[in-house]
Amino acid sequence: MPRLVALSLLVLAAAGCRTYPPLEPVRLAALEAELGQLLLVGFEGTEAEGNDAIERLLCETRVGGVVLFVRNITGDAQAARLTRALAERARACTGRPLLIAVDAEGGQVMRLGPGAGFTATLSAGELGESNDFTLTELEARRIGRMLRSAGINWNLAPVVDVGYEPRNPVIVGAARSFSANPLLVTEHARAFIHGLHAEGVLTALKHFPGHGSTLGDSHKGFVEIPATANREAELAPYRALIAERLVDAVMTAHVVDRALDSEFPATLSRATLTGLLRGELGFDGPVVTDDLRMGAIERRWGLETAAVTALAAGADLLLIADDRLPDGGSAARAALATIQKRLVSGRLDPERVEAALVRVRALKARLGDG
Repeated sequence: MPRLVALSLLVLAAAGCRTYPPLEPVRLAALEAELGQLLLVGFEGTEAEGNDAIERLLCETRVGGVVLFVRNITGDAQAARLTRALAERARACTGRPLLIAVDAEGGQVMRLGPGAGFTATLSAGELGESNDFTLTELEARRIGRMLRSAGINWNLAPVVDVGYEPRNPVIVGAARSFSANPLLVTEHARAFIHGLHAEGVLTALKHFPGHGSTLGDSHKGFVEIPATANREAELAPYRALIAERLVDAVMTAHVVDRALDSEFPATLSRATLTGLLRGELGFDGPVVTDDLRMGAIERRWGLETAAVTALAAGADLLLIADDRLPDGGSAARAALATIQKRLVSGRLDPERVEAALVRVRALKARLGDG
């Protein structure tokens, strides 16, 4: 009898894990076919031909987008050849256009840099010091032309972090913030967006809800927003640009703000993404995570748990900068498998997933080749 009771308790506990009712087979199959569209993934190599990892990403995992790094770019002609092959193969396998993203902020964070034969660009810090909004727009247009020539349609920029903490190493120290003044950050970001839009390139504001007051680097590990942070100042650029409907996408920060969420960093926080960004600020466009393999996330939560938690919290695109796992497996496939399991077990809201897919499709509809 005790054994039967124990078994019954186990069954009840397992049933208790289910939050959402079982999905109809047709609806589940439709969702599973599209789940790869929620992933934005980086890969190794400079050519698509003969690259089995790229083939698997585009045609088996069916990712919604790829993100390029210095390791993928050796020059303008090569980049254009690579991106053309990626876009053609993705469309052949999925019937959809491919998001091809890059960090092209200018200055230090510029994947199309002088080392690959591209001309040097001004950093956000340099543009901010110039106090010339026309110069910022012209520089953004120049960056946009570089990106379009290379076949890149989405710039993960501008940075709208308000750089008022001079000891901040990753934003202020790298000259990635336009200013310590939120009004100037907003003006320069607006000009930067206008410049990129004029060249047909989509943008993303980052790093929500603000990384300019921190003293740590989330690439390496845990980062907390200090209690003394000026939260309204850090949100000011988002409030203004969202209200003007200039925001194509918002990228999350891997920072913990205990005033918003005592447990999770912004990337994994429903209170931050759904409550603050969607609710208070009224943003209804796509939310893309910062890299889920950064130390602040992967070391504590693991990639798979982080991916499904971010999606449940309100993120729409999950960025995985390096698809290759230490054991040779695919990070994208691992994340996707966990999302599928959570859907089947009823521990992930299918409506949340469907809403994310709608936002991804809407973003793609705005691509020049879409």
